[in-house]
Amino acid sequence: MRKNLFGYRVKCYTGDNMGQIRQPAAIGFYPPEKGALEKSIQAAFSDPHGAGEIPAVNLKRTKKIVAGVAPHAGFIYSGPVASHLYKACAEDGFPQTFILIGAKHRPLRVPGAAIMVEGAWETPLGQCKIDSSLAKLIINECEKSGSNCITEDTEAHLNEHSVEVQLPFLQFLGKQLDFKFIPLVISSSKHSVCEKVGKTIADAVQKSKRDVFIIASTDFTHYGKYYYDYAPVGSGPVDKIIKWVHETDDDLITKIQQLNSKALLDTVVNENRTMCGASAVATTIVAAAQLGATKGTCLKYATSYDIRGSSEAIVGYASMTLHY
Repeated sequence: MRKNLFGYRVKCYTGDNMGQIRQPAAIGFYPPEKGALEKSIQAAFSDPHGAGEIPAVNLKRTKKIVAGVAPHAGFIYSGPVASHLYKACAEDGFPQTFILIGAKHRPLRVPGAAIMVEGAWETPLGQCKIDSSLAKLIINECEKSGSNCITEDTEAHLNEHSVEVQLPFLQFLGKQLDFKFIPLVISSSKHSVCEKVGKTIADAVQKSKRDVFIIASTDFTHYGKYYYDYAPVGSGPVDKIIKWVHETDDDLITKIQQLNSKALLDTVVNENRTMCGASAVATTIVAAAQLGATKGTCLKYATSYDIRGSSEAIVGYASMTLHY
C-alpha cells in the first residue's frame, strides 16, 4: 500500500504478472466512488467552460482526428477543458485502441518512454484492458531499430496520474464499447528522443493496421511563487499574471497547431517554461504527423483561475486536436 498526493492509500497492482490490474492511484484528482465520479464528469461537460451536452459516440468512426491533447489536473479544475477533446473524440468515433502518452512528474529511470504491455487499469468506472498485441509490437519495432527509446516498465506508472485521469472520460463515454488502451509516460528534454518514440509508435500502428487515437496528457504553465517557485511577472495584480499566462501558453499552442514538435520542446526547455508534458506532446505530434495529421486546432483554453477563481496557484489547460 502507498499514499498518493492526496493522502489516499492505493494498492498499486493486484493479480499475477500476465493478468495484473493497476489499481487507481489518482483518487483525489477525481472522486473515489462510481456515482460521484460520473456526476463530476457530467459537471465538467455542463460547466460554463465545458463542452456542453454529453455527446453520443459516433459508431461510424470518421477518423478525421488522429490525435489530441488533454489536461490532467483535478477534475474540478481541468475537467471542463478536457471535456472539449472528449466531445470531439466521441463525435469522430472511438477507435479500437487509445494510445495515452503522459507526462512523468517524477524521475524516469529509462532513457525514453516507459510502456506497460500486459493487464488492465482499474478506475471506479471499471477496468480498461491494455492492447497487449500492439504494445508488444511497439516494443518489437523499438528493438528492431536498435533504439532503447521505449522500455517495458510497470513501475514507472506507479503513483503517476497523467494517464490515469484520462480513462474515466473514455470509460464514461464509451461504456458500451469494447476499446483498449496503451499507457506510456515520457519526460525527456531531448527532441531526438521524442522523435524516435513517436516514429516507433507510428511504425507499429501502421504495421498493425490498428485503428488508434493518440492522446497527449499535459498541463501548460504552472504559475505561483509558493506552489511552483515560478512567478516571472511577480505576484500580482492577478490580471497581469493571467494576461501573461494566456500569452505564454498561446505561444506554445501555436507551435502545436503548426505540428512543430521541435520548436515546442526547445521553447519549453530553453525558456524554462513550466509545461509538464511537453515531451508527451512532442512525441504525439511526431506520431500524428506520420499517421497523416497536417495541423492542429485548439478547442478550448482556460486557466484554473478562469475556472475556479483561485490565484495562489494558476495552471493553464488546453484541449486540442491534431487532424487532417
